[in-house]
Amino acid sequence: MKKKITIIITVPISLETWLKGQARYLSNFYDIELITSNSQSIEKIRAYENVTITLFDFTRQINPIKDLKTLFSLWRHFRHTKPDMVYSITPKAGLLGMIAAWLACVPIRLHLVVGLAYFGSFGMRRLLLQTIEKITYLFATHLYANSVNLAKFIATNLTLKSVNVIGFGSVNGVDTSYFKDSMSLEDKVTLRNRFGIKDKDFLLLFTGRIVSDKGINELVKAFDTLCKKHPHIHLLLVGDHEHHLDPIQPNTLSLIQTNSRIHTVPFQSDIRPYFCIADLLILPSYREGLPNVLIEGGSCGLPLIATNINGCNEVIIEGENGLLISPKNVDALANAIETLLTNTILYDKLKANARASILKRYDQHVYWEKLHNELDSLLANIGNVHV
Repeated sequence: MKKKITIIITVPISLETWLKGQARYLSNFYDIELITSNSQSIEKIRAYENVTITLFDFTRQINPIKDLKTLFSLWRHFRHTKPDMVYSITPKAGLLGMIAAWLACVPIRLHLVVGLAYFGSFGMRRLLLQTIEKITYLFATHLYANSVNLAKFIATNLTLKSVNVIGFGSVNGVDTSYFKDSMSLEDKVTLRNRFGIKDKDFLLLFTGRIVSDKGINELVKAFDTLCKKHPHIHLLLVGDHEHHLDPIQPNTLSLIQTNSRIHTVPFQSDIRPYFCIADLLILPSYREGLPNVLIEGGSCGLPLIATNINGCNEVIIEGENGLLISPKNVDALANAIETLLTNTILYDKLKANARASILKRYDQHVYWEKLHNELDSLLANIGNVHV
């Protein structure tokens, strides 16, 4: 009889993007249940993953009354389903999932840290988010991080428990046969023309949530300065705004709306065409775990620029497949972009190395095999875990 693993994640968009396919793969070896919140894409996810999906009323915002109700519902659910392991990803799923699993005496409670929400926060909010992390770790039996540097930071600053990493890190690896530049030249020209971007123009790409935390304010300011000196550059932002959680500054929004060389596209379930038409991928984020977008973009052959923070500085090997800059630094970001605009020898070197650098470290099938082996090892020692 297969061991039962319940994977719990706050919002289903993660299952459509950076966790896609993992549950389906693991279902070859275990009885897998996914727990997440509702969305219009649930049936699509259910069909693709081919596992049981149970819906709970999660919110990413802090809402004590709703969170307590969800915690109680999760506890009752775990008491009824009796999983051998609860495997949580993302902060809210981790906090509620680990406490509920402990209350229900689930023997293995695995939490994967994909970034620290309190980075970039201040005052009481920072203290609250940091405390939430510590509580989550307290109720977990096993902790993992999706990057080596993040694991070291957590073990040094937030917990006495050991923090492990699967392979070179990541949440799901990357399907390198899926994320590759296989788009025809004709299709590239057609898509670029849709935005008024000419063949010889240089296209900068950001893909992710359009929020302050991702460095959008700095990116737009840097681009607005550079485009006055370089009339052939364009910026494409792919993703949705989150006005209620972490809105960008009003002047940033105004620049996005008025600069004719800044283009926007809402969230895309298939981001590959935009990787394929871009010349450079930029992630000026304040905090990350191990950013899948850099791995996916690199797998498509894009040179990378990102902030020198946990995760980004593992995917990017300085001077080999990209450049690292200090966070929240408009001048450093502008200088890095301009370096690759003007130094064609360096740019060509980074581009030539981009895909190979990802293939040897983050291939998805290698990651899945390592994850399977790790879960097998934990489940084999289920009787030795202190509940």
